[in-house]
Amino acid sequence: MHLQRTPNGTSHRSTMQNLYKIIYILLVVAFFPVGDAYGFLRVSGSRIVDAADKPVRLQGLNIEFKDFMTVLNEDDIKKIADSGANSIRLAFNYLDLEQSPFAYNKKNFELLDLVIDWCERHGILVVLDMHLVPGIQNIHDFVVNREKSAEFWNKREFQERFYALWTHIAARYRDRKIIAGYDLINEGSPPDISLYRKILNTVAGKIRALDKNHILIVEEAIHPARSKELVLIDDKNTVYSIHFFYPPQFTFYATTTERPISSYPGKMLTAGNLISEIKSAAPAGNEEWQIAEIKASPPEGSEVLMVNIISEGNQGAIFFDDIWLAVDGHEIDLPAPLVSNNSFEIDYPGFNWDTTDSCVKVSDTTAKTGKHSLSFLNCRHAAAAHSSPIQVQNRTYVLKAWYKSRSASGKTFISLSWHAGRILSTIEKSSLLEQINYAIAFKSRHNVPLYVGEFTAHANPSKENVANYLSDLLDIMVKEGFHWSFWEYYSHYRGVGIHNGTEKTMVNPAAWDTLKKYMK
Repeated sequence: MHLQRTPNGTSHRSTMQNLYKIIYILLVVAFFPVGDAYGFLRVSGSRIVDAADKPVRLQGLNIEFKDFMTVLNEDDIKKIADSGANSIRLAFNYLDLEQSPFAYNKKNFELLDLVIDWCERHGILVVLDMHLVPGIQNIHDFVVNREKSAEFWNKREFQERFYALWTHIAARYRDRKIIAGYDLINEGSPPDISLYRKILNTVAGKIRALDKNHILIVEEAIHPARSKELVLIDDKNTVYSIHFFYPPQFTFYATTTERPISSYPGKMLTAGNLISEIKSAAPAGNEEWQIAEIKASPPEGSEVLMVNIISEGNQGAIFFDDIWLAVDGHEIDLPAPLVSNNSFEIDYPGFNWDTTDSCVKVSDTTAKTGKHSLSFLNCRHAAAAHSSPIQVQNRTYVLKAWYKSRSASGKTFISLSWHAGRILSTIEKSSLLEQINYAIAFKSRHNVPLYVGEFTAHANPSKENVANYLSDLLDIMVKEGFHWSFWEYYSHYRGVGIHNGTEKTMVNPAAWDTLKKYMK
C-alpha cells in the first residue's frame, strides 16, 4: 500500500502510531500509580530492569527518616523529583520502628507509609535502608552506645529482632512496587565474613518467604582495620553496595582525622619517616584529673608533627581530655576536626583521632569538661591514638593534656613525634578510579549490579572544587554502570549534605547543581 510521506519522510501511519503511544503513556500516568508503571524492579545480570525489561538506573539522594518527623515534607520529595532524581535511599534506625523488642511503632510505620505515598505520587523509587540494627553493627563508625561493643554479631536476641523487623517490613510492603529494594544492613562490621554471610542469607530467606519480588541490597563488610570486602549471598535478585568517601579529607572535611585538602585535584599531607619522638612521663595512676606537659623544638629535617597518645599494656582505664598545642606561647588551630574539638565534644566523636585499636574510643564514662573524653579501656597490648599531621614551624611547641586513671596497671604517654620527608599524595580522577577498582572487578567477576549507596563532597572547599570532584566520580560511576545515591539531601554533619542545620538552608549548591546535570 502506498503511503503518503510527510516532508520529513515519515508516514502518516507512523505519525499516528507515535500519537497513539503518547496517548497511551499519558493514560498510564494519569490512571496508574508510578510504582505500577515501573512494576517490580528486578536484577537481570549486571543491570536492574523494570517489569518491561527496560534498564533502570537508580540515581538519587539519601534521606534520614527521622527528618520526616521534624522538618521534611512532601515538598522536599517534589523538589527531588524535579531535580531529575528517580530514587531516595530512606535511612531508618531500628528504634524508629521498634516500639519494644518484637513490637512495632504504629505511628511511625504510618508516617513511613505516608512518605512512601509521597514518593509514589512524584515518581521517586524508595530504597528502605536499615541504618542501625538492634545491638549495633559497627562501633567504628556508629557512635550510638559507643562505650559498648557491636553486640549484634554475638547475641542471638539482637539477630532475632533484626530478622523479625525485616519480616514485618516485608509483610507490610511486599505489594508496594514503588519500593525498589531493601538495604539489609548499613555499614556492617562483622568479626568474620562467614558469620556475615550466614546472617544475610538467613534474613534473605525470611524475607523471601513473604516477598518474592523486591530487590535485596547487600553492603560490603567493613573490617576493624577499615578494609572492605564484598560478600555474595545465595539470593539472585540482589544488588551489591559500597560507600565511597575517598578521600575523607575532601568528603568529610569537618569530621576526618586527616588534614583536609583545599582543592581538587589536589595534594594530601601525610606523615613520612619518623625522626624522633618526645614522650611525657607516664601517668602515675592518679584517679584525680592532672596535667601532662611536653615542651620541645623540632629537630633538623622535620616537616610534619603529630600529637600522639600511647598506651603500653594498660589493663585498666585512662581518660584524656582538653588536649591543646601551642607554638611560642600561642595556641594553634589544629587541623580539622581537632580545631575546637580537642575536648572531644562534637557530633561525630569517633572521627577525632586515628586509633590503632578498638579499646581506644571517645567515651562518655567520665570527662574533665563537657561530657566526653578520649578513653583507653582495658587495652591489653600496645594501642595508640594519633592526631592529624601538622606542618612544622621552626619554633618551640608546648603540648598539654588532662588525664586521670582508674585501676590502670600499664603506662600511658602523650608525645610529639617529628617526621621527615612528608608525602604529598595527589588526589585526582585516576586515584578515585584506583580506590573503586575493587568494586568494578567484583561487578564484572560476578555479573551483578553495583550500587554506591553513599558518597558526598563537603561544602567547605570552593564550589569549583566540589563540582570537579563530583564530576570525576560520577563520570566513573556512569561509565561503569553503577547505581548511586548522594549522602545526603539534608544533613546534620557540618556541610556534608545539600542542606544543613535545623533549617532548610542550602549549603552546597555546587553539589546540587552537579548532581542535577547527571540526573537529567
